Amino acid sequence: MPAKVPLQDVDAKYLKIISEFAIDMLSLSGVDEILWHLAQNVVSQLGFDDVVVYLLDPARGVLMQKASFGDKNPSGHEILAPIELKVGEGVVGTVAKTKQPLIVGDTRQFPNYIVDDAPRLSELAVPMLMDGELIGVIDTEHPKKNFYTSQHERILFALASIAALKIHRANNLVTLQKRVADLEYASKIQDTLFAIAEIIFETDSIRAFYQRLHACIARLVKADNFYVALLSEDGQTLHFPYHVDQYEQLAEDTELPLLPSCLGITAYTLLKNKPLLVDEAQIKALVAQGEITINGAMPRAWLGVPFGDEAFRGIVVVQSYHGDYRYSEADQQLLVFCAKHIRNAISRMNVKANLTQMALYDGLTKLPNRMLFIDRLNQAIAKLNEAAENGVSAKGLGLVLLDIDHFKAVNDTYGHHLGDELLRVFAQRTEAAIASQDTICRLGGDQFGLLLMGIESESECLSRVDALREQMQAVLDLGGISLALSVSLGLVTCFSSGMRASDLLRRGDQALLRAKLMGRQRLCVFSSGEQTELQETQICQEFQLAAAQEELYFSFQPQYRLKDGKLIGAEALLRWEHPSYGTISPRRLLAPLRRQGALQLVDAVVARLILAHLKRYHGTYPEDFRVSVNLASDGSALFDELEGMVTKGEDLAKFLGLEIPEASIVAGFDKVKHCIARAKSLGVLVSLDDAGASHASFGYLQTLRFDRLKIAQGLISPMKMAYDNQMILETIINLASSLNIDTLAQGIETREQYQTLLLFGCDYGQGEFMNPSVSEEKLLLMLTQSPFFR
Repeated sequence: MPAKVPLQDVDAKYLKIISEFAIDMLSLSGVDEILWHLAQNVVSQLGFDDVVVYLLDPARGVLMQKASFGDKNPSGHEILAPIELKVGEGVVGTVAKTKQPLIVGDTRQFPNYIVDDAPRLSELAVPMLMDGELIGVIDTEHPKKNFYTSQHERILFALASIAALKIHRANNLVTLQKRVADLEYASKIQDTLFAIAEIIFETDSIRAFYQRLHACIARLVKADNFYVALLSEDGQTLHFPYHVDQYEQLAEDTELPLLPSCLGITAYTLLKNKPLLVDEAQIKALVAQGEITINGAMPRAWLGVPFGDEAFRGIVVVQSYHGDYRYSEADQQLLVFCAKHIRNAISRMNVKANLTQMALYDGLTKLPNRMLFIDRLNQAIAKLNEAAENGVSAKGLGLVLLDIDHFKAVNDTYGHHLGDELLRVFAQRTEAAIASQDTICRLGGDQFGLLLMGIESESECLSRVDALREQMQAVLDLGGISLALSVSLGLVTCFSSGMRASDLLRRGDQALLRAKLMGRQRLCVFSSGEQTELQETQICQEFQLAAAQEELYFSFQPQYRLKDGKLIGAEALLRWEHPSYGTISPRRLLAPLRRQGALQLVDAVVARLILAHLKRYHGTYPEDFRVSVNLASDGSALFDELEGMVTKGEDLAKFLGLEIPEASIVAGFDKVKHCIARAKSLGVLVSLDDAGASHASFGYLQTLRFDRLKIAQGLISPMKMAYDNQMILETIINLASSLNIDTLAQGIETREQYQTLLLFGCDYGQGEFMNPSVSEEKLLLMLTQSPFFR
């Protein structure tokens, strides 16, 4: 509140001035408007010859002259030779320091008197206070000695108090308006940057990318005139893949020679390799200095940001020809960020010739990948359907799914480099043994698919597969290490129309699962009808029995903070120790369990095991340690238990993480949203698992509140990450960072991958390079004895 002012002794004519000023304040808004009105229209009525109003700059500790009346005010809102005073300096500075009015009857007797425009004998200064805080000082001087009275002091102090209140409110309004504007601008920036990140995933052509990018930039920056230029490899020409200009029209992909003797502003900025933000006057100065030439229309404002490196360089430019528009430092910062994404997109288009190979073929083995394999399987089924429609007989097909048995043991014993070499040699040997019309592919990991064409009967198919098995299971010599392979196979045949690729793959997977459960190194043929249903029912029954007999347990994959190697959590991986078949991963059981409607059983087992683990050991874990689990269904079993524990005062959720696969969002968005809401309400950390696995749109990240993105292993697992993988990785990490979401990379197998992810700004990681999955006891030992990855 402003200071209290005693007005009982003030004359009526002065009270009128004060009341009228208070009324005037209702219609005034800006600080300058208030101060000039106070100096010229109010204080002047008091009969003072001279008045100056000062405002305090708290950051600098000085008082600045802001309004005046008298000799200091030659005309209008002009102050003649304005000065600044330090707090404590002169009469004004003394009042600012003491926060008390001061009358000086004879300035010659005041040792701290400072002459401004002319010496005077009397001076009166009063502080403008708001809640005890100084806002400014009103100062008036007079040539007569002892001119000012205590009544003058009270009047001026009253006016100062009214002005202080109004200035305080005006400043608050300005601050509020600025905060609102900043928030709106920040929101627009986030939306724009999010949209730019999305473009890389949503566009296939560079032209479409530039058009979408142009639209994004135009949301924040005046971009009626926008173009991108690229420097040729030999540095001799500029290539303009995109150019929109209201005066100068360039055909798409125009190339212009780069002449050092007469550089245009674009080439000049590109070669300097620094952003350039200039207006018309600055451009003319560069021209006058002989730095650049302007061949077309002269822009009023120009902003260019180079991007890339010595191997590949370009520039993005916006310019304006009309009005008083000027680009700002904020605009420049935005373009600097955008230039990084433009570089990524252009690099992606430059390797377009390799994208088909990379999209349809496995990078390690060079075999067709799952996408191409399914396409060829669909084509084979389509031929069967077409033959049936035309009444023509056609030969059938055979589908074989196969796994290399104990492949993980090869990796663990000899290292991933030898494991990769094994996969390459196995692929080469198998591909060389199949017929030209057949297809062998790598479906992922150590699993392969084989499509046999022109099959007359199931027995013929079995005969051909048996011949291939001899090649597959022969001893391999890998750099002096001899390995005898064991392969499990699942076979399904198709001789009639109406079958779908997904049905054949599902049946092949069931046959392969049976081969694994029966002890590996064997071929199982899919059996239709009741037998298959019985097998799946049996699997579910055995799983339920395993849960009851505690044959299920967790193996823990340690997770580390990349910047310092600290152990910050672990992923709990469910394992089944089958008394006859050995260790079985739930990955092979989820499909039959899903078809039998038994996924809730998996969740119940996970909930029981993880809560039992946390009850035993949560006291050992640091406050920020999280153990993450995957759920097969809606997680209700886990959430119900946690909610019940909360009512009992037990808080285990703060040590728990939940991983939701990216594919689950597409399959059931509302279900996932509800699951996340329950998890967040309990304080469970929620991660999006396999982010980037399908290169799907990340639009859901603005709706679903994930704490962490767990980047798909497929983007990281190759021995040397392909350039487009690095580009996608960097984009995902940047996108997550802009949304304040942590990132965790899974499947880190080499130091190179670790260092690349650290360079890209990835927060956390897990993988064989740091540590393979460990037992419960080993995890707890690591926490106390080796909590850092070295």
